Amino acid sequence: MLQTQSRIQNNGHWIIFGIVIALGLSTAFYLYSLDKYSLVYFGDSASHLLIARKVVDWMDPGLQQMGTVWLPLPHFMLLPFTLIDPLFTTGFAGLIVSLPCLAITTALLYKMARMHLTTGLGYATFVVAILYVTNPNILYLGLTAMTEAPFMLFFVAAAYFMQKWYRNSEQLRNLALSAIFVALATLSRYEGWILPLFIVPFAIVLAFRDNKADSRKRIFVVLLSFISFAGIIFWLAYNQYEYGSSLEFAKAQYYSASSQALSREHRAILFLQPANVLSVYGATAFVIYGPMLLVAALAGYISHRKIKEGGKDRRMLYIFLVLPPIFTIISLLIGIGEMTFWFNSRFVILLTPLIIMLATVAFLPNLPDKIKKNRNLIAIVVCALFVFQISTPALGAVPTYLDARGGFFYKANPFAAQAGEALSSMYDVGTIMILTGSAQEHRIMVTGGIPLREYDEILESSMWKQSFHEPWSYDKWMVTSKEPDLDGISPAKYWQDRQNVLDEHYKKVYENEYYEILVLK
Repeated sequence: MLQTQSRIQNNGHWIIFGIVIALGLSTAFYLYSLDKYSLVYFGDSASHLLIARKVVDWMDPGLQQMGTVWLPLPHFMLLPFTLIDPLFTTGFAGLIVSLPCLAITTALLYKMARMHLTTGLGYATFVVAILYVTNPNILYLGLTAMTEAPFMLFFVAAAYFMQKWYRNSEQLRNLALSAIFVALATLSRYEGWILPLFIVPFAIVLAFRDNKADSRKRIFVVLLSFISFAGIIFWLAYNQYEYGSSLEFAKAQYYSASSQALSREHRAILFLQPANVLSVYGATAFVIYGPMLLVAALAGYISHRKIKEGGKDRRMLYIFLVLPPIFTIISLLIGIGEMTFWFNSRFVILLTPLIIMLATVAFLPNLPDKIKKNRNLIAIVVCALFVFQISTPALGAVPTYLDARGGFFYKANPFAAQAGEALSSMYDVGTIMILTGSAQEHRIMVTGGIPLREYDEILESSMWKQSFHEPWSYDKWMVTSKEPDLDGISPAKYWQDRQNVLDEHYKKVYENEYYEILVLK
């Protein structure tokens, strides 16, 4: 019996991996059966798919199509799968990338918990893993082309290997792996940019506290830790080379986080107002995790604080895990991030590894012996941790899914999908001028399934094109929006004011509430 339990424990990460893949696939096909656009509800999801494919399939293909603002690594991961049309148009290209990331992250959390829990509490390692993957907010993001799942993989992997190195500083391979995963995290989401600021000083302090280490080893440790800055250095250098400014991603008009925040009303509620920021962030966390899990995490933190011996490695882990959420809160406070109780609720999932580690590794082992020795009581406690997140889908209270779905059915978005389908059904040959602005055109391009190289994209930054001023000489088709995005207002207005000129060359073949499709006469 004990041998069987030990074998299950040793192979538990593979069991967890298989469970996550099976759960993710079944959930994805279920959602797709309800709505074929369910995996691309997020506007950013469609944009990530399109940006990845543009590197190969575009009028002017190349690495420059990665653009600025969004970090590049998730797009490179998506690229090969976006070139398969059925995966691209349905969003399953995102699932192929995000679901394995979700599965590996869950397995790493399981292994991380095993490092802290005794054999008698082996069940808690599975609780950690199942708590993570059965949270419907995390599961949904693990099915889409969003950047959260890849980031969480690199973030948790960095924490796992850093903890292994902390326990055995002779194994420098673990420090190197942690630094590499931090670098990958910094190329996935900007929340990762705070991590090198921790790992480098941490490595330096630990190296110089090691009395057995000589100066050569200490220098080597410091150099290994600085690998964590490689992603940031690469991105700054790329922006300098491509745009002439290393900080282009932070100030790009229309597209940067600060520019978008300034154009919407959410910033005014949060900017330099810590009470509002904590209120929004805390309320969203409550809806994502539920009261029992949050109370257990708080109790775990209090229990951890009382431990005087053997708690240093956990303390290091908890500090590391809280850094990306702190980055999010700071970005909201200084006005470069946006969030409401539903909008961008996905930002809060970065808190999940810390919450579940506190609620299991720190809380369950410190329950009274009377509870721990009673299987029925411990089962009740464990089940209570799951009740909220298991019941929320039935209650229709999954913030990340509601945010995505609400965004898709807001104003022009569903009509953009309809226009894409209509264009696909009529299209035969010829290039397509698209005058909608970037976000709307991404919807149309993804749902249309037409090779991206056939599109003549016109934004405010490309009004210099000769094709823009004389489209009938270059483009057989034209798609226009009646309410274009900010970066498409000027070119759309230019031709709205010259409709009589267009009428001489084009005829309307499709119209809905927001879009018109024209074809050469």
